[in-house]
Amino acid sequence: MRPVSLAGLPAYARALLAEAEAFAPAETDREALVLPGLTIDLTAGRGALTELCRAQLVPPAAEPMPAVRASVLAFDATMAGWPAPAPWDTEAGFSARAFDASLTGEGLRGFYYHDAPSWQIFDPATGRGVYSLPEPLAVPPWERGAPLRLFMHWAYAASGRRFTHAATLGLDGRGVLLVGGSGSGKSGTTLSGVLHGLTSVGDDYVMLERNGPIVARALFRTFKQDAPGLDRVGLRPEDLPSAELNWAGKYEFDAAALVPGGLVDTLAIDAIVIPEITGGSTTEIVPTSSQIAALRLAPSAVFQLPGDREEGFRFFSGLARSLPAYRARLGRDPADVAAAFRRLFAELPRHVD
Repeated sequence: MRPVSLAGLPAYARALLAEAEAFAPAETDREALVLPGLTIDLTAGRGALTELCRAQLVPPAAEPMPAVRASVLAFDATMAGWPAPAPWDTEAGFSARAFDASLTGEGLRGFYYHDAPSWQIFDPATGRGVYSLPEPLAVPPWERGAPLRLFMHWAYAASGRRFTHAATLGLDGRGVLLVGGSGSGKSGTTLSGVLHGLTSVGDDYVMLERNGPIVARALFRTFKQDAPGLDRVGLRPEDLPSAELNWAGKYEFDAAALVPGGLVDTLAIDAIVIPEITGGSTTEIVPTSSQIAALRLAPSAVFQLPGDREEGFRFFSGLARSLPAYRARLGRDPADVAAAFRRLFAELPRHVD
């Protein structure tokens, strides 16, 4: 197949969408994936991707909220009549920023995965997307724990919500966002809290909305933690329900099964907290500036998710300005980490937008 270059990118993306719409495979799975504020109608080859989504996504909330609708047609080259994903023209070079700009200029969003070529293309105007794969589960390895995350990101952005790279901790329906780059302690802090009576709507990705109160909603049911992190909270890999070792050497496991009641549907967000691993004997949570919170939240949340970057920076910068911000200097004792967050919730005023 002819390689794709920047000049031909919009035409290839449009052609791929049209080809997916016209494709009529003999056997497919069709599943309505009901998420908070979004229903994705997934059509895929039999088995693998649909089963992955069922395993990783949270079940629908007891009281579903009004939802926008999107559709994703996920086809792979093992299906008769569907072509292998076109490779990128390596001689032309590749710039993620230029790639995004080329598609955005045509009203599209997209992502190309180089290692095992695959394409994700989405049209926000129609809410329709195509996922072109070489094999049924040849998705980027980081998407095994968060399937369809980019389609969620693009569909939520079109409706004014934000798919967000952040963790959460909560108590009695109130919550805080834990922000920072990989390795900053977000997941370990979340796990420490949930094991000691706090709640969460996710330790990696959540959905945020700002229609009045700032609300975080759960999307995925798995938490992630490496072996040293498990040891710090007193767990072994064999203690984890449905645990699998992922591409980054972390165990992915069913948080809802590990701590029943620990994973909740919704938290009203009252603050932003930046975790910092100190290795000290106690945990201390102290105020910091909204500027520092924005610097931790916006780049981490935006650069992981291509498309809608300017809107993302505005959303997250505004969020940081509207919430109090804190640093959590994390000690070694997970029970003390949870106790420090309990004290924070006792002192923290409720956010009123």
